[in-house]
Amino acid sequence: MTERPTREKRTPTRTCVGCGSPDDAAEMVRLVVTEEMVVFDLAGGAFGRGAHVHARPSCLEKAPRGLSRAFRRDAGLDAKELGLRLVAACDRRMGGLLLAARRLRAVALGTDASLDALRGGAPLAIVAVDAGSVVSSVEVARAVAAGHAVAWSTKSELGALLGAESIAICAVRHGAIAEELKKVRAAAVAGASVTGESAECRRPEAP
Repeated sequence: MTERPTREKRTPTRTCVGCGSPDDAAEMVRLVVTEEMVVFDLAGGAFGRGAHVHARPSCLEKAPRGLSRAFRRDAGLDAKELGLRLVAACDRRMGGLLLAARRLRAVALGTDASLDALRGGAPLAIVAVDAGSVVSSVEVARAVAAGHAVAWSTKSELGALLGAESIAICAVRHGAIAEELKKVRAAAVAGASVTGESAECRRPEAP
């Protein structure tokens, strides 16, 4: 009896409205029109006509014209506004992903727990931009060098999100969530570079 060949799962291909090149949809971010406004759909669950763009400054700069063609209407925004919306969408997505990791008990909170988790192989550290002395630790330095750390938010904002007064660092132990967080953070950096406002993309600050 001849075995039937296993079908490979195909990744959907989309065309970037910025550079015009086809690519895997997973390599881009999606936009949709909701209530007459163009918004980013980073979770991929919004209904409606969509368009895709690489989260790269060069593509975001060219995207407004491509969006008008894709949606067959004036998108009503320039590159700077598009970048601002991407940064805001990324912040919301980052918060949602961290809360999901917390529900799964896959995030270590605080300096001691996070450094222990990094020593144990946690794939990502989220470090507040005003983290202070924890930035100088061997574990964080190694995570930064390996691409396993990102700077995001402030100590008070992280604390408010995750149910503490102040959190300088947290470590995500869930591999898939960690990869998505890194992807979203990179998209936010690209968005911020288009706006000319780099404050949201600072590295953690040592004292």
